[in-house]
Amino acid sequence: MRQAILVEPKHIEFKEVAEPKAADLTAHQVLVNIKRIGICGSEIHSYHGLHPATFYPVVQGHEYSGVVMAVGSEVTVCKPGDHITARPQLVCGKCNPCKRGQYNVCEHLRVQAFQADGAAQDFFVVDDDRVAKLPEGMSLDYGAMIEPSAVGAHASNRTDVKGKNVVVSGAGTIGNLIAQFCIARGAKNVLITDVSDLRLAKARECGIKHTLNITKKTLKEAAQELFGEEGYQVGFEVAGVEVSIRSLMETIEKVATSLLWQSLPRTQPSACSIWASMS
Repeated sequence: MRQAILVEPKHIEFKEVAEPKAADLTAHQVLVNIKRIGICGSEIHSYHGLHPATFYPVVQGHEYSGVVMAVGSEVTVCKPGDHITARPQLVCGKCNPCKRGQYNVCEHLRVQAFQADGAAQDFFVVDDDRVAKLPEGMSLDYGAMIEPSAVGAHASNRTDVKGKNVVVSGAGTIGNLIAQFCIARGAKNVLITDVSDLRLAKARECGIKHTLNITKKTLKEAAQELFGEEGYQVGFEVAGVEVSIRSLMETIEKVATSLLWQSLPRTQPSACSIWASMS
């Protein structure tokens, strides 16, 4: 099968390697024919050598969808022919965070595409406890968006946004999704900001009506125009740059909620709506 390996920064090799066999699956493993892979902004950082937690060489790809080819003897969550996606975290299940259900901060956490190989290959084996079957009729394109969409859903659920004015700083894929979820959760007004007209145009295509290019107008000015004396009560920092954090701190209502959602430096462009197809 084909496999794409990020050998070192800025060096991807495409190789022919042996494909996994159905006969070798353990009781709780699933063999997937990978069909769609989203290119995450974090993987772009890895490509440029700017992700501090990437172990080279590594197979990238952690936002994906595919078709089940075979399942282990005790798998019940899916069957051959089903369309699925899966979460990329590899966890121990035994540490205190895992016991509390907080597997995302497992003491021994490895994330596929960074500290473990991901799905950038024709066939991929995944444990059934990480599999999510796609709803009937959902496209494989949408299936590969479930992982980043889950980030937007979780972030927007960290505080009550209903009836409140919201600013999302950063209109890349995650910022875009957070803004969409805030709208869906009943926010009164949502303003999304960025330095890229392309990303802001994409945000408007996605139904985010209020956008701001902060190179052309300050957040303080735009917030005054949109929110007036009401101001805004919730802010999401998704750009990962210091000036963005400072702007939110200077303009958000006192005793409001501000959430930082990305810690890596944004030195490369966002990967909004870029897709790799392995059909």
